[in-house]
Amino acid sequence: MNVPAGLSTEMCDMVIQTLKQVTSRELPDDFILQLDEKDEFPMEVIQKMLSPDVGLHLIFLPENAGGLGGGARDICRVSEEMAKVDLGVATAFLAICLGTDPILVGGTDEQKSKWLSRIAGEGLIVAYGVTEPAAGSNVASIQTTADQILDADGNVTGYRINGTKQFITNGGVAQLYTILAKTPSGPSFFVVERDTPGLSVGKHEEKHGIRASNTTGVILEDVEVPLENLIGGQEGVGLKQANAVFGYTRLMVGAFGLGGGQGALERALDYALTREQFGGPIYDKQGYRLKLLVESWIDLEAGRAYAEQTALTIDEGNPDLATEGSIAKYWCTEAGLKAANNAIQALGGYGYTREYLVEKMYRDVRITTIYEGTSEIQQSIIGMFRWKETARSKGAFYEGVAADLDKVHAENGNVGACSPWPT
Repeated sequence: MNVPAGLSTEMCDMVIQTLKQVTSRELPDDFILQLDEKDEFPMEVIQKMLSPDVGLHLIFLPENAGGLGGGARDICRVSEEMAKVDLGVATAFLAICLGTDPILVGGTDEQKSKWLSRIAGEGLIVAYGVTEPAAGSNVASIQTTADQILDADGNVTGYRINGTKQFITNGGVAQLYTILAKTPSGPSFFVVERDTPGLSVGKHEEKHGIRASNTTGVILEDVEVPLENLIGGQEGVGLKQANAVFGYTRLMVGAFGLGGGQGALERALDYALTREQFGGPIYDKQGYRLKLLVESWIDLEAGRAYAEQTALTIDEGNPDLATEGSIAKYWCTEAGLKAANNAIQALGGYGYTREYLVEKMYRDVRITTIYEGTSEIQQSIIGMFRWKETARSKGAFYEGVAADLDKVHAENGNVGACSPWPT
């Protein structure tokens, strides 16, 4: 039996405990509200998380690069826990993971040794440079170009990159960028350092939520990089590299939705237990409790169970789970948004004020149904690829699902995995 990738439960618990200690100390409620009001990136907090004393970023880096070698389950746990506290900070921190992914999935051994070791040892802030003004979910439509630089003998020695990226998380604070650009053979990823001549930061976006994260444009004007910065050492494989991590990154955003919704719901529960109306706590009012708390709590638990199973499958060596990642993202982020909305309603007039934080949490979790592919894009992906798989297998896909449920039902008939056919 193969042992799934990732940390032991005990080690992951230690990482989560460290995270809780750091966030409780560095991110009290009043400071979180201050970051939101001022639209301010908490550089000192992020740097502490990346410092040798804490090293939270090491969870998503392999052991041979100085990391902890965490798996999908571990990163989902960290993502959810961080999003409970502040989704803006979570977005900023986990964007480092996203920016590192092209190197992880497509880099040569030499590139992994060089760049991942630097990210681990120096605690570099990384940004993922794909989205453009005319290229969102349709990554293939990017306009940024990377023209070959040739020596006197016609050999490629590097690339000259020109274009504009938009809505880049960490765009204005990153020290390292992974940039997708069109080469003569197709889209390709490049590693670009912050101080490379021609790279500049564009407009700072003033956002509805996640205001603690830094979101800007990134402008590349005749940015020259050496051949060794072409990720994978081969042109035209950038879309393949991007698609290779979609199941993984969308699962991570699903965890953000779970954390944002759970955090808001827990605050609503605390309020319901202490707020008294008509002679007792409002939690005792069945209609209030079932409508605003229980239903969303169940939805979040269902999403968490699916996300954990998908993460386990990835850790067991099955990376081709783009559809499952889309399902997890769609369900978990929509459930998180609904939970945050219910939390506002649960607090009544207080919920609509900034002081009680659930108003901000709702604005934050709203983005999870948009970035890394909108909910509508996820529905399109799920429908298209599930239909293709069903047609290709002549219905065997869903027959397999039914067989799995029959097995669960045979082991425990009380869990509702199977309903008897009418006789």
